[in-house]
Amino acid sequence: MSEKKLVVDQQKLTYEGLFDLKGLYRVMDQWFYDKGYDKEEIKNEQKELATGKTVYLEMRPYKKTTDYFKNIIRIRMQCTNVKDVEVEKAGKTIIINQGKVRIVFDCYLESDYEDKWESKPFFFFLRTIFDKYIFRSYFNKFEKWLLADFYDLHSTIQRFLNLYRYEKNV
Repeated sequence: MSEKKLVVDQQKLTYEGLFDLKGLYRVMDQWFYDKGYDKEEIKNEQKELATGKTVYLEMRPYKKTTDYFKNIIRIRMQCTNVKDVEVEKAGKTIIINQGKVRIVFDCYLESDYEDKWESKPFFFFLRTIFDKYIFRSYFNKFEKWLLADFYDLHSTIQRFLNLYRYEKNV
């Protein structure tokens, strides 16, 4: 069984106001593509309520940095009270969403994700020794890369959502 090291634990991002839900999904999808992540969508559900739509999305994009290490970013996004609103922009009427967005991030660094070192107890012991003593510098390097990717994704989403906050005030 592979070993996972938790790098970021439940970092939250909340926003309330005008936003484009499809645009937010596209921005995240484009970021994954640009950074070389493969997207694995775990859950995507939408419910119609009297107060508005509720959308829940859970995905685990991952990036295989080497044959031994893999970066995983777990994203849980919940949008509540989402309603369609008509807004006039540059003389044209456009339809965007209004509601509350809450995104929770968890980041993991996974070693031996293909379980190659699990076949025999001696290999398991060697893997543990290698992880603790020999690959420690690699762990630290890949952990920094994962943190840099997380902060870049977090700021990209934040910039996208603040764009709509700015347009609301104009």
